[in-house]
Amino acid sequence: MIATLETTEKQKMTKEKFELIAGGHAAFQLFWAGIDLGLFNLLSKKPGLTEDEVRQELELQRKPVRILIAGLVTLGLIERSGDSLRNCELVEKYLVDGKPNSMSPIFAWQAHIVYPGLVDLTQSMRQNTNIGLRRFEGAGETLYQRLAATPAMEKVFQDAMSSLTLNTNPGMLKSFNFGELTNVLDVGGGAATNAISMVKAFPGLRATVFDMPSVCRMARENIRKNKLEDQVSVIEGDFLSDPFPSGIDGVMFNHILVIWSEERILSLLKKSYAALPKGGAVFIHNMMAGDMDEGPMSPVFGSLYFLAIATGEGMLYRWKDYTALLKQAGFGKIERVENLPLHHGLLIGRKV
Repeated sequence: MIATLETTEKQKMTKEKFELIAGGHAAFQLFWAGIDLGLFNLLSKKPGLTEDEVRQELELQRKPVRILIAGLVTLGLIERSGDSLRNCELVEKYLVDGKPNSMSPIFAWQAHIVYPGLVDLTQSMRQNTNIGLRRFEGAGETLYQRLAATPAMEKVFQDAMSSLTLNTNPGMLKSFNFGELTNVLDVGGGAATNAISMVKAFPGLRATVFDMPSVCRMARENIRKNKLEDQVSVIEGDFLSDPFPSGIDGVMFNHILVIWSEERILSLLKKSYAALPKGGAVFIHNMMAGDMDEGPMSPVFGSLYFLAIATGEGMLYRWKDYTALLKQAGFGKIERVENLPLHHGLLIGRKV
């Protein structure tokens, strides 16, 4: 009963929430303007600037600056004391470039990819497919195929995924001793941010990134920069159809199963089971929706992107959805690690 009352109270609509939802398009664009124009970076370096000083520093006209600051102060992203302005605590922590928890690249992805595609959300819901994909140039039925033809946009996406990984991996790496494994296959491992963080945390571990050729080029560059060629390798291909390599004792799905339907997820998990030795492990790490489909908010919102833009078949699945699929694939001794950063969780399945 307590949990029900808490959930009901959390979901209760207020006039303030209603206004923010109705004006959500404007709120996000103000939020993004603060990032894109460099205002949050500026106030981090020079807290206490006046509105006129901000105008001079950003080389903008008076009216746009007045509109921008009024909006950000109203949203609580910037705090005003007399004439002086400064970032709120969360902006200072998450939206300033160069800080370890900076999430600005994630919001660049939201601004350039998610926001334009979600214009077609209702049509995507009517047709149960990713109509929003038409907003992006290139060939292919998924966003990822099309991004490969647009390097600048692909970089926006991969930078966002790297930022998400850097903000969430510390929790994952503390929740399991990956040092008991020898070689982990990072399926859809992107620019190798996840693989690099894993082998740095567990120096005896090797990792293999399996991704599209255009993405693997970024991965190789990051591996080279980190001087980890002896610990991190790369396989180019289509992990949906190509076989998994031999010699692995772990399979990592980090922010990747959310892209696909439950049928494809089951296929990937069965392929993982077949590739692993007895005692090997599969890992599912991403945002997790609650088992009652009542939030948290970030996973609920995230599902819109997978339906309307990415593939038309994925979503942020519930814990129990993944657990059922792991069991169907043959995995036992399933372990559930909750309360990781940014509404993330980790599921571990063993081949027994």
